[in-house]
Amino acid sequence: IASIFELWSPDSGWNTKACKHRYGLEPDERTLVSGLARIVGPLVKYYRTTKSPAALDLAIILKERLLVDTFAEDGCYDCGIHGTHTHSTTCVMSSLAQLAELSNDLALLKRVQAFYDNGLKRISDPLGWVIENSADQQEDGRLDRGEINNTGDIVETALILGRFGYTEYYEDAERILRCHLLPSQLRDIDFIVEPKNPDGVDRLRDVANRHRGAFGFPAPYGHEPVNARDVGFNMDIVGGGVGTLCEAYRSTTSLDETGHHVNLLFDHETDYIKIESNYTYDTASITLKQPGPLWIRIPTWANVNQIALDIPGARITGHRLFIQDHPIHNRLETPYNLVDRELILHHRSRDIRVKLRGDSVDTMDNFGADLTFFEPHCGQEQ
Repeated sequence: IASIFELWSPDSGWNTKACKHRYGLEPDERTLVSGLARIVGPLVKYYRTTKSPAALDLAIILKERLLVDTFAEDGCYDCGIHGTHTHSTTCVMSSLAQLAELSNDLALLKRVQAFYDNGLKRISDPLGWVIENSADQQEDGRLDRGEINNTGDIVETALILGRFGYTEYYEDAERILRCHLLPSQLRDIDFIVEPKNPDGVDRLRDVANRHRGAFGFPAPYGHEPVNARDVGFNMDIVGGGVGTLCEAYRSTTSLDETGHHVNLLFDHETDYIKIESNYTYDTASITLKQPGPLWIRIPTWANVNQIALDIPGARITGHRLFIQDHPIHNRLETPYNLVDRELILHHRSRDIRVKLRGDSVDTMDNFGADLTFFEPHCGQEQ
């Protein structure tokens, strides 16, 4: 951190001469977003752990510089400013959200929200897939190639927006987890051919088993994008994907001075609450283990008015149910069906039809691709 303060300034960027003299290095930073700005999120985490004032100071300086033209009020996405490496952009978006939460900076959060609602849509789809590279000219085999690090950044940003009271972003997070991030984890490894390794090189050892559970560069429909030259699973993407799953797990429920909050409708159990999801069971249910008011997020596609009628003492507030005093150890059913919906993902080279059941994929066009995640959409052209 001290070296960055010595070698970089928000007005003039890197002092190339000093970098070369002191470290023998020449900075290669096409844009602030694709370079130093990516340190903001790590600085926030470092500050939370160490309370380093220098870390917080540098994060704030970078934030102020980014708000000048990179994350503007209109939330636009500009390749010339953000660069074409989309993970850099989503990483900085998530980083700014983390800083906004740490510093309770609502103005900064609004900038993040503006980009999430506008510019992000130029490089992503509603299921959380993000094109790996946003350059205008590239081969067809890369047009459906995403990256789970990018998807994870969206989920983590949505969770922070949800914690600030924008409940609809929790729904985004759950839909992305169910429809893209979790399906894209490598579990079936039968297609991986073990390379010859007569010299016992470690990177060639037990390749298939060591890759089980990895994340990579998926299309919305499968591991292998149409016309792709190869399929990849990088360990730095495993780190990003698992980090996002940890954040989602921590955000599934919460308990504070206002009571119990059910934010993500996954099967989940803590010392305070148990959730049984209607994606697993016939009916969603919640059991409290400690007393307190109960807040339940209801998806926007569910009939919240009917649910409130079916639960004594329930009150609708926004798109949540509020129950002031539900008895502990008394299983509460939240009766609503997982609605079937049709969605079209508009990608650069093709439209992808999707049938959703609630916030999970039932079927999806796969264009005859191999290594797919879902059943093919009815009537799809092969």
